Amino acid sequence: MCDNRESRKPYIFYNTWNYQERNQDWNKKTYLDSMNESRILKEIEVAHQIGVDVFVIDTGWYEKTGDWQVDRQRFSDNLKKVKRKLDDYGMKLGLWFNPTVAAVSSQMFRDHQDCVMTLDGVAKEAFPVWETEASMELSLVSRYRKAFTEELIRLVEEVGVSYFKWDAIAQYGSNSANHEHGTEKNSAQERSECYAFELARAMTRIVEDLTEACPEAIVDFDVTEGGRCVGLGFLAAGKYFLINNGPYYENFDVPVPEGRNVNLFFFPGPARDWVCRSTLTYDDWIPSILFLTHYFPDDPSENQLGSVASLILGHNGIWGDLCSISEDGVTRMRGWLSLYKKVRNEITSSYPVRTGIVAGSPEIYEKICERSGKGAVVFFASKEGDYTYHIHNLVAKSWEAVGPLDVLETDSGKAVIHFRPKKSKEAAIAFFGI
Repeated sequence: MCDNRESRKPYIFYNTWNYQERNQDWNKKTYLDSMNESRILKEIEVAHQIGVDVFVIDTGWYEKTGDWQVDRQRFSDNLKKVKRKLDDYGMKLGLWFNPTVAAVSSQMFRDHQDCVMTLDGVAKEAFPVWETEASMELSLVSRYRKAFTEELIRLVEEVGVSYFKWDAIAQYGSNSANHEHGTEKNSAQERSECYAFELARAMTRIVEDLTEACPEAIVDFDVTEGGRCVGLGFLAAGKYFLINNGPYYENFDVPVPEGRNVNLFFFPGPARDWVCRSTLTYDDWIPSILFLTHYFPDDPSENQLGSVASLILGHNGIWGDLCSISEDGVTRMRGWLSLYKKVRNEITSSYPVRTGIVAGSPEIYEKICERSGKGAVVFFASKEGDYTYHIHNLVAKSWEAVGPLDVLETDSGKAVIHFRPKKSKEAAIAFFGI
C-alpha cells in the first residue's frame, strides 16, 4: 500500500545502461562513450516510436556525484533539449543515482565530512564512480539524508526529473559512533546492525519526503547484486529494480570467459527471459509492478515477442540497443505494446493464474480482471506443440491474438485457447477487452 500511486502505475520504462555496457564489452568503448546528447536524442526517438513512457538515463549524466549537476560537456544545455523532446512525446525523464557517494571536490562532501561512513573509525578510500571523479561514501543514517533529499527535489524543479533510479546501496558498511545508529555506549557490532536496520528506514523516509514535495516522483532501487539493502518496507514508498544484467557467471560456479562480460544473461535470446520470468513467482504476494525488470528489444521477431510477452506481465522494462532495431522490429513492438496499453491497468490489478514452469511447454500466465474480463493470457513454449488452455476467469467478448493461437467461446461464458507453436522458444498473447 502506498499513498503515492505513481510508482504503482504500469508505465513502460527504458534505461540506457544495457547499451552502455554492451558498448564497453562488445565495441571496446568506455561506459560513458554513449552518454552524450546526440546518442540520447536518437534513443528517445526510437523509444517514442515503440511506446516507452519513462526514459531513464543511467550513470554518466552528471559532472560529479554528490552535487549531481548535469555534465555540461555531455549535455551543454543542462538536458533542456532532451527534456523538451521527452515533453513533446509525453515521456518522463529518469536519472541514475548512487545515494551513498559524494565526489571529493563536491560541495556536498565539503559540507558533510562528518557523515562519512567508517568501520572501526576508518573511512574507505575514495574511489571513482563509473569513470567519474573519485568519491567518498556518506551515510544515509545521518544528517546527510536530508541534504540528499533536497538534491532530488531540486532536480525535479530545475531539470524536470520525475524518475530516480538508485543503485549500489549496501546494507552493511558503517559502525560509526557519530551518526544516527549508535554511540560509544554501544558496541561496534550493535552500531553495525543498527545501521543495517535503520538504512532501509532512511531510504523509505527519503522517498516519502520526496514524493510529499513532488507527487510525480517515482524511486526505484536496484537490488540485483549481493549485499544490497533489501526489505519489504521500502516497497511501501518505492519499487525495486529487480534484475539488471545479472546474475553472474560466478553465481553458477562457471568460469568467466576471458575478456567477456561477467553477466551470464547479458545476451539477447530466451535465457534472459527465463531467468527474469522466474521472479514472477513473487506476484502471488507482491504485485509484479513493484519489480521493474528489463527485456531486450533486439530482432528477430521471436526475440521481440518473447520480450514483450514477458514484460507485460508486470515487469514493464526495456533496454538494449534501440538504435539498431530494424524498421519492421520497431513497427512490431509498437503494435504489440499499443495493444498492451489498452488493458495494462487491468493486467496490473489482476491476481495471477499460472500454469507450467518457466522454460517448460507450455508456460502460461493468465492476468484477467475479474470485474471487467479485460486483460491478457500469455503463452510460452520451448518446443513445437499443440496445447489447449481453459481460461479460469470470464473474459470480455472482444479479443486480439498475437502469435500462434486461437480463442474459442464456450457455453459457460468462459473461453478456450488453442496454442500451436510451430518452433521452439515461441510466445503468443491473447488480449481481451481490446
